Amino acid sequence: MPGKKFLLKSALLITTAAVLCLAVIILYIRWRPVPQPFLSPAGEGGNGITLTDQFGREVLIPEPPRRIVSTAPSNTEILFALGLGERVVAVSDWCDYPPAALALPKIGDIFPVNIEKVLSFRPDLVLAHEFSGRESVLKLEELGVPVLALKPDSFTNILDSIILIGRATGREAVAGELVGRLRRILEEVEEAGRRGIKAGEGRLKVYAGEIGGELLWAAGPGSFLDQAITLAGGENIAGDLAKPWGQMNMEIILEKNPDVILLTIPGADPESIYADKLWEETAAVKKRQVFAVDNRYSIPGPRMIEALADLQALLAGCN
Repeated sequence: MPGKKFLLKSALLITTAAVLCLAVIILYIRWRPVPQPFLSPAGEGGNGITLTDQFGREVLIPEPPRRIVSTAPSNTEILFALGLGERVVAVSDWCDYPPAALALPKIGDIFPVNIEKVLSFRPDLVLAHEFSGRESVLKLEELGVPVLALKPDSFTNILDSIILIGRATGREAVAGELVGRLRRILEEVEEAGRRGIKAGEGRLKVYAGEIGGELLWAAGPGSFLDQAITLAGGENIAGDLAKPWGQMNMEIILEKNPDVILLTIPGADPESIYADKLWEETAAVKKRQVFAVDNRYSIPGPRMIEALADLQALLAGCN
């Protein structure tokens, strides 16, 4: 019967088509490209990414942040260096680099952090700093705001900070490239310093701090300037102070007779030291090796490592 054969043939065709469609669906599900999640192995138990900050806290960031508040200049510099300037909605009063940061809304001082002001910007990530204080960090955490606290106290920790911020914001690849470049600068500076010492040039004695008055604030052990001077091949004459920044008697500075003086006060003029009778017998003045340094040496961001290379070149040109 023709009608019956036609129905059987149609049913067979429909069944075959259904099987083929099912096979295609299975193959698509199995082999389709899977978008890369914003999920690290540490956060596999749920959504988002879990990171350990430099306070040793575990921080869950539910999704890539779009509204970031920075409480410190170093954090702000890193954010802009990673191309995240458009996501920064507010910064501290101290954030003046890059120039675009000056135009951003302000949350006030670094410490104490104005919690209400921070919350008014509806951040989905706050980048805090050691100077922000642990209490402020914990308060923001209690209020449900993801907070990464950074504590860069060495050049290596600056690199770690960049990687941490890169992971938190989905810019890990960019952070890796930046850290690679900065690490090469560090290695080149260290190698140049070692070559100078091996060549018998010795270490130049360096004073870094204020000039003027009887008790002067100097960069002591552990400060970034102290680390920079050592890496660049110099010897910090304030290296025996009890803390990173401390007061030093002028008579002791004159007695130690530095070969190089680095002025850390903004606007300091080396010519005023050359004209000062109190300093005329120091080696630094006789050799005209007094230099003003900018605030790159006080902000632990990418520019500080670039400034380290400048310091190494400066000391290499001294005697």
